[in-house]
Amino acid sequence: MTEKVKKIERQYVLSDSSVNVYGFRLLTSGYQLDDYRKNPIGYYMHRREDGIALKWEDLRIEDDKVIGTPVINLSNARGTQMCDEAENGFLNAASVGHIVVLEYSTDPEMMLPGQTGPTITKWYNKECSLVDIPGNNNELTTLYDAQENEINLVDIGAGLQAIKTADNLWLADLKSALAMDSNAGVDTLVNKIKDLVLKAETLTIENTTLLNDKQVLVQQIDELKKNNATAEIIAVLDRALEDRKITVSLKDRLAVDYADNAEGLKALIAAMSAYRTIAESLRAGNDTTETQWAWDDYEKNDPAGKKLKALRANDPARYKDLFDKKFAA
Repeated sequence: MTEKVKKIERQYVLSDSSVNVYGFRLLTSGYQLDDYRKNPIGYYMHRREDGIALKWEDLRIEDDKVIGTPVINLSNARGTQMCDEAENGFLNAASVGHIVVLEYSTDPEMMLPGQTGPTITKWYNKECSLVDIPGNNNELTTLYDAQENEINLVDIGAGLQAIKTADNLWLADLKSALAMDSNAGVDTLVNKIKDLVLKAETLTIENTTLLNDKQVLVQQIDELKKNNATAEIIAVLDRALEDRKITVSLKDRLAVDYADNAEGLKALIAAMSAYRTIAESLRAGNDTTETQWAWDDYEKNDPAGKKLKALRANDPARYKDLFDKKFAA
């Protein structure tokens, strides 16, 4: 029985990660080899209408390349000729076809020089043909998704071009905003931005220092106000103790209760009467003529000034009236 197949004793590169003639590239790292191994068929020049011309064996990935060995179908009308052409070095290339795209990226960062289409990051092919010139057939221009829907490379390429155009416009606007020459290189642009970042950091540090200084000043002012209020309260309480309106123990209590309310303490002390012993109260009650005294009478009858002092403490209104009549005229 005549052998119906013949394995070519040479290896072919089915695909690598370089940019192909159609401007896109297929990442070898994303190749789903097991999916193609399920049915590793191929045609001559991607012509499916001429029948299956070969299958692939020894499929593997080495050094960013998909590699395999073709086994020619001699039952195909062109099988024998394909064997001769492959063995004699006339069919030197393999070309993947009916590419199923599972994932792809339009990120400019993933694009190589000369690339105008997307980067296919996860994919597999449903056939791989032997061809005279790789990438010479329109089969490669059509990509498919997992549901066998065509993916339009023209639209994707247009989208990438729009991104590049937008990037160029953005760069032009940025250079204009920075008052730079529109022909300035990327290095000049980067250095300008670095300078601005450094200035921003410097301003941030200066603003932080000013803010800290302000906070310190506010704290000092608050402390000064607090000390002044405390000193005022102490003076009011000392005067009240001297006028015998309060005792030492009451002074300490009022100092705590009115620590933040000097005005309230003043009003309270003003409403309090000076303390008198029983003897002093009796003497004051018996001395009926004192209520008729003028300022000069107090100075005459009480050279030490104790009665005027007591009058100021016990009857500040009358004390003020006598004072005004004596000195305001």
